Amino acid sequence: MKKQKFYKLTTAVFILPLILGNSPIELFAIENSSTTKNMNSTFYKKQSFELFKNPVVGEGADPWVVKHTDGYYYYTQTTGSNITIWKSKNLSDLGNAEKKVVWTPSPDAPNGHHMWAPEMHFINGKWYIYYAGSDGDMGKQRMYVLESEGSDPFGPYHHPEGTKFGKITDPSDKWAIDGTILEYKNKLYFVWSGWEGDVNVSQQLYIAPLENPWTISGDRVEISRPELNWELNGTPYINEGPQILKNKQGKVFIVYSASGSWTDDYCLGMLTLTGLDPINPDSWKKNPTPVFEKNPALGVYGPGHNSFVKSPDGKEDWIVYHAAKFKGAGWNRNVRMQKFSWNEDGTPNFRVPVAADTLQRVPSGESKGRLIPQLPGVIYKYEAEQATINKAKVVHNPAASGGAKVGYIDYEDSFIEFQVQVPAGDYTMKVRYSNGMGEQTSHNVSINGQAQEELIYDSFGWDSWKETEMDLSLNQEENTIRIAKGKLYTEIDSIELIPKEQTVYKYEAEHARLEQADIVNDSMLSNNQKVSKFDDKDSQVTFPIQVPTSGVYELQVKYANGTNSTSTHAVSANDKLIGSIAYKNNGWDYWEFTSVKVNLKAGINRITFSKGEGMADLDFISLKKLD
Repeated sequence: MKKQKFYKLTTAVFILPLILGNSPIELFAIENSSTTKNMNSTFYKKQSFELFKNPVVGEGADPWVVKHTDGYYYYTQTTGSNITIWKSKNLSDLGNAEKKVVWTPSPDAPNGHHMWAPEMHFINGKWYIYYAGSDGDMGKQRMYVLESEGSDPFGPYHHPEGTKFGKITDPSDKWAIDGTILEYKNKLYFVWSGWEGDVNVSQQLYIAPLENPWTISGDRVEISRPELNWELNGTPYINEGPQILKNKQGKVFIVYSASGSWTDDYCLGMLTLTGLDPINPDSWKKNPTPVFEKNPALGVYGPGHNSFVKSPDGKEDWIVYHAAKFKGAGWNRNVRMQKFSWNEDGTPNFRVPVAADTLQRVPSGESKGRLIPQLPGVIYKYEAEQATINKAKVVHNPAASGGAKVGYIDYEDSFIEFQVQVPAGDYTMKVRYSNGMGEQTSHNVSINGQAQEELIYDSFGWDSWKETEMDLSLNQEENTIRIAKGKLYTEIDSIELIPKEQTVYKYEAEHARLEQADIVNDSMLSNNQKVSKFDDKDSQVTFPIQVPTSGVYELQVKYANGTNSTSTHAVSANDKLIGSIAYKNNGWDYWEFTSVKVNLKAGINRITFSKGEGMADLDFISLKKLD
């Protein structure tokens, strides 16, 4: 069989054979926690932490999430015609959260249309929801506020007393959207995006004092306008979506969205409060470069309009933001999140957006496990567009693996048929799909002509790729898997076959415990990430893992070394030095494998890599029990 040099390693680490027609890719691959459930013991599942993939909400824009004192997260986003609130114990599960429409205006109300970017703020024992709206004419957008009748985020709500439909405005009464609240030194301020005049030329950021949560008590003051090159992509020019962020010392930042929201260049800028008076425009200093922007290498475009929130245990900071589903997607967006840190000078460090398929550890407090989840070492992957297709169409799509998907599976005799050659045995089949129907859909699966169970797909949005799975047995030398039209419509990207019986497990370096080392995004690597900057004398990477039986294991390491000589790490198991592992100097972009034998006990083990000679980057390790 012909060989392929390398697959685009957004979900793979290395490949054995090339895809030819329906020939499989056999590979070390990323997998999510649902696969871990099928692997080994319940004890391991309880001890390992959980992982998630973006997006967390399949369809949506302008995400706002707040952690309340009742231990729940309350989330809202633009729906256009109402205010909907989601309620969840876990940040990573927002897309599956309980939800309720808490406000629907009458169709003839001046704020009954184009309801954008709602935000919830808990002030003096009540909830206030700020949102933009109009009578249907987008040139008349203004800000409005709702007040809860009690302390329940799910309402009921009403317009604050003395307002007209809850309208909140400064004396100029100009076009306004994206209002938010700044609480500073026991005073309230309103910050929003608006027009300077009555023509849509540019959106500026404004601030004004508040007498109470629904009444502006002074003139607006401009604190930012689009002026730098990265703020001027698309016309009209835009600064919008201001969000307040404070560090532990109480220093105030406004993180805002810049450039056209319909462009791939939509990004986040930042203002820092350097003076004493927020109303004084000279008190705000603009960062000269974006603080969060597109990442074409990882397929991330248009990241913007965000909110900030703590992890369940309060130990971590997370940014929740929307992004375009693919290059050129415009306003076709979904909602994502990732952890951020703080620089030594007290400013936030958002790094770069991670790829949608990158497995991230759930926020601390969602999972108490400390072991690194073991991922299957062998997966056979088949792209749908290379299968036999009947009464369906291959559609180019940058968000799909391989750059294409199969859609229009619309007819009673529509199907996708995969010819698979894999070792006989039991498998988990994972199907990567998109369903934007707003309800569950299905396909009918058959193996070698024998009907299997119905494959069910939850609705998560078109081009927001998710995975569903089913168990199956493949006992012939060559097997035919047919996925045929079922209920409603679903698009298919690919399938993966994961052997139930694994002999090799992998552990991502970025999920290990890191000391004096850093995680770096790299689209060519497993899980799109590596551990780098392993250059301090105290640098360590520790893998807390569990194995079912004691004995000798082959420990394989995928590494890169771009120094001028061979580098080393000291390797320990359970605090006992095994020896040194050597890395050839073949370049930072050339990844190789090296291995060492290690004695492990049944149960929990700690494998630690410590700084040796030179430097090397790590992608992942794998373990295989030796006979």
